[in-house]
Amino acid sequence: MNFQKPLNIYFLAFLLSFLISNLNAQENKTAQNSIEFIPQTSLGVFTAQNKLAKTAYGGELIYHINTTVNPRPWMKALNVKSFDVVFNYKNMGDIVMVSDPRPNRFGDSYALLGALNFSLLKVKGTELLVTPGLGLGYLGETWFTNQNVLIGSHLNFSSRIALKVTTQIAPSTKLSAGVDILHFSNAGTRVPNNGMNVSSVGLGVVQSLNAKRVIERDTSSWRKPIEYKKHSVDFGVNIGRRGVYRSTDGLYKTGLYAGYNYRLNTVFGLGAGVDAVYYHTIYDPLRNGATYQSNASSFDRWRVGTALGPDLWMGRLALMAKYGYYLHYNSLKDIKTYWTAGLKYNALDWAAIQAKIYVHKTEADFVGFGFLITP
Repeated sequence: MNFQKPLNIYFLAFLLSFLISNLNAQENKTAQNSIEFIPQTSLGVFTAQNKLAKTAYGGELIYHINTTVNPRPWMKALNVKSFDVVFNYKNMGDIVMVSDPRPNRFGDSYALLGALNFSLLKVKGTELLVTPGLGLGYLGETWFTNQNVLIGSHLNFSSRIALKVTTQIAPSTKLSAGVDILHFSNAGTRVPNNGMNVSSVGLGVVQSLNAKRVIERDTSSWRKPIEYKKHSVDFGVNIGRRGVYRSTDGLYKTGLYAGYNYRLNTVFGLGAGVDAVYYHTIYDPLRNGATYQSNASSFDRWRVGTALGPDLWMGRLALMAKYGYYLHYNSLKDIKTYWTAGLKYNALDWAAIQAKIYVHKTEADFVGFGFLITP
């Protein structure tokens, strides 16, 4: 059974549910949203292991949802200017691999992302912004369509970060210019999964929409910082799937976690803990094709490591990242370190749902979906 599409859809729903839950954070004041269109050309298209050449063209259509009217405490602390819904298109028909310059290997790409727009600096009508985002992407060609050795699936997770400057040229119009990096990867659910990165530069226009009066409602609880424990412990479990090379089959893994959290304030925290991953299928040299998992290949059922890293809290949602060292890993490739990243959402005061990716160097192992309990 192919679980890749459901897993990706659940992840996008998880992300967008947070976005939707925050759209009504204003009260009885006017909010001015805007639309931005920015044509782009690539500065470079690259992967971690392969050189690519020529140019990709495309652009972004962005809907900015204003958050500056009665922002929540974490929005104010981080200087969040807007929530963004981003549609990204790239024509990559001209892109070729330097080692194998056959044409038409990559086709078009599409991405739909939710993003946060942070204001770094503002001087009169000119503003410097940084916008990280996450979502889903679609790539036109894969190993299964034209033996594209870099991409194993049409559906991918997509992330993007942009650095922009906007300047006012009319009462409701701004010019925007910036650079960004867009990343596609399926987190190992279908292999090959070298991923693709597109660095682009663009010049566009931001048009403000008519200001709207927000419906009056009681949002006093929204403007208060969410209460949190300064010291806490987490116990988590998740399950995920890594693809078999050039196959639609998959190998399942279960991740366990136990850790300690220290909250510095309402936005920032630190966590340290132990990761244990159980292999439902271990590496067998006699069945290399069916059990090989690259840097994640293990001769034992368990690998165990300890990791440390920060959490960035946005209300009940947190971005988490940790770098770790293995205490036990009987690895085919003698891997000593790993890192993890993900999202967790406190659905209850004592429980959270999570999406968590495990990575060796720049290579994704698998993404697991599950929950955390905080007694």
